[in-house]
Amino acid sequence: MSDDLRNGGQGGDPALADGLSADPGFLVTADPERVVALLDLASGPAGRLAAAVYRASAGTHHDADPAARRQILSVDAARHGDRDLADRLAAVAIPGVPAARWRVEWATGSQVHPGFLGFLGSLDDSAGHWPPPVVAFEGRPATITRADGALPLRDLATGEEVARAPLTGSVRGKETTAVVDGRPVEVSCDGPDGLPRILDASTGELLAVLPACGKAGPAMYCLESVTIHGRPYLLAGDEKRVAVWDLTTREPVGELESDGDDLLSWAVVTLDGRPHVVTGSLLGKVEVWDFATCERIGVGRGDDRELRLMAAATIGGRPHVLTVGCDPYVGTPLDAIDVWSVDPVQRIDRIPAGAKKVETAVLGDRCHVVADDSVVWELSRAEPVGSRAPGHGATVTAVATTVLDGRPVAVTGSHDETLRLWDLATGRPVGPPLSADTDDYDGVTRVRTTLVDGRPYAVTRHDSGYDEYARVWDLTAGEELADDSWPAEMAESMGDDCSVPSLSVDGREMDDTLLGPAGEVTAFATGTVDGRPVAVVAALRRVRVWDLTGETPAVADELVFPQNVGAVAVTPKGRLLFGFGADLAVLRRF
Repeated sequence: MSDDLRNGGQGGDPALADGLSADPGFLVTADPERVVALLDLASGPAGRLAAAVYRASAGTHHDADPAARRQILSVDAARHGDRDLADRLAAVAIPGVPAARWRVEWATGSQVHPGFLGFLGSLDDSAGHWPPPVVAFEGRPATITRADGALPLRDLATGEEVARAPLTGSVRGKETTAVVDGRPVEVSCDGPDGLPRILDASTGELLAVLPACGKAGPAMYCLESVTIHGRPYLLAGDEKRVAVWDLTTREPVGELESDGDDLLSWAVVTLDGRPHVVTGSLLGKVEVWDFATCERIGVGRGDDRELRLMAAATIGGRPHVLTVGCDPYVGTPLDAIDVWSVDPVQRIDRIPAGAKKVETAVLGDRCHVVADDSVVWELSRAEPVGSRAPGHGATVTAVATTVLDGRPVAVTGSHDETLRLWDLATGRPVGPPLSADTDDYDGVTRVRTTLVDGRPYAVTRHDSGYDEYARVWDLTAGEELADDSWPAEMAESMGDDCSVPSLSVDGREMDDTLLGPAGEVTAFATGTVDGRPVAVVAALRRVRVWDLTGETPAVADELVFPQNVGAVAVTPKGRLLFGFGADLAVLRRF
């Protein structure tokens, strides 16, 4: 069947596509290019769910071996709320590979939005992913290529071009071009006053110097021209604010300025027939402004900072934007592209791929995202499948366990500035999220739990970007304790930095041994599984479970996750609790 799709044969049969898409063995062991070619054609409930599960981490499947793919797919099935499919995927036999010994009991699904269709493939032959990506177009498989600033779709069997989607992206720099009253012009800020200057594109003649716009200018270094309802405008930024001019009248339209924040990027979108500007800020805010009045009409905030890249996208006929930001702590660019809806302003997805350049192309109700001229992702307003449980709204950074009202619970912290409790048996939230009532950024970096007179407390470490501090929470009451009301037995110290592990068993230091092949530990924990002491060490997406019984530690199991593992704990019953990306998962030894 998959060869039929690739070769242009009888690949358009949805029934056959449903059958193979819902086959766990096919999903785990088949070439990812062949599987992706089937996904768009699946139409039945089981096939559509399997397609959504595969797409959730499709970008990782191309470089993963079947054993890693089996683990990732099992976790993603649990993130979609299908425990049975998760078990069936974990049970797939792979020749020459040991059976999977860990099964997913439950997982949250914050990052598997129904509209996220996922990774399609690479447009760059040097990346080694040829043949080109395949999608379904009008019930037939078609390939996607890149040519002349567009994404042509060609019938897989005949090679005939059946559709063409123009690529659009935000082109900003120290100068830009526009057409004013039929005359091509260039605009730059190269003059001695630093204000935008309009020059004839052919002769270089100076036509006008635009007046200052509010506080903006001089030294506007980032310029972009846009055409709205046939009329040219100029947007210019100086890393503090964004100014808008009408190039026909050469008069200012207005200025966009965010209180206490710097505007670093923008995109122009159309909302309900009216143009709007969406901006990204230093502190991670995404704000929507009416283009005509320059009034702010909406604002949202994620966990990223320094949103220096933004591009407009249309998904299902509605405006969205894509942003690329930096880690809030160390300032390095993130390997992720966030997808934001404009109305309401909220982050709805996170594409696990970094980019210095993002372009989009719309074909029907689908939006194709091209990152760095090479890889293609697809977004669509797909119908919901599965039963996803919400998790955190940003990266999970800390996990622990305790007992509350007689039942074991997980206590988790995140960059979303919340502390959350979960029933360890079911994965259901226990009470509302706990958060501090402050105006500062209060991302949780660590959490420890303790019992005082049988009452559970949590101590959290926070990092505002300027200093670190601790908070204490009464988990029974669901509230923070003031500094002067901390129990006397409560230790204020949170211990050493958990990014540099120092593990020991019976006085034997084992940190150098347990670091793993990736060389960068992102989380670790020790505990007991089936009566044997273990160390669980995560290095980015890969996890090793070390058996510490003998004189020399031995790797008992290796696991792989869809996103980087940022936190891990071993529960009293020997389960493993993981925080990966913004989601959680509990695994049990089978």
